Amino acid sequence: MILPLVLSLLLVALLAGCGGSDQSGGGQQKGKATKKEKLTRKVAIGTVRDYKDDRRRLSLRPAAEAQGKKPLGFKVRKKAQVTLDGKQAELGEIEKGQQAQIRYVVKNDVNRAIIVQLFSKQPSGEDKKEKKPSGEDNKEKKPSGEDEKSD
Repeated sequence: MILPLVLSLLLVALLAGCGGSDQSGGGQQKGKATKKEKLTRKVAIGTVRDYKDDRRRLSLRPAAEAQGKKPLGFKVRKKAQVTLDGKQAELGEIEKGQQAQIRYVVKNDVNRAIIVQLFSKQPSGEDKKEKKPSGEDNKEKKPSGEDEKSD
């Protein structure tokens, strides 16, 4: 009489143990399903519209129509790599009007800047060539009298 009772208790214990391990195995699979997915890196090129240092928010006016006509907003990561003209820089050196290339990822519908490459603003007029009055560029100076035909 004791033997069937002991066997039934063992059977119940085994079944409970198997059921428990199945549930924990299922829980592990759920954990794998919610594991971080690799985020796709993107690049934006344009002009800095605004930067709020206290909130690390950057607004960029895209240079290419493919990126849209509306400004792009970015949350700049604390550990973002920032360069100015190829040299390491600080977030505080971001200024309105600078040209920028931003490498970023989109996480939870927020553009998060990872790398911010800045280029110094050009003073107006410095990048333009000196203009000559029209027609002087292509004329060659000839000694006087050569233009006239001598007959």
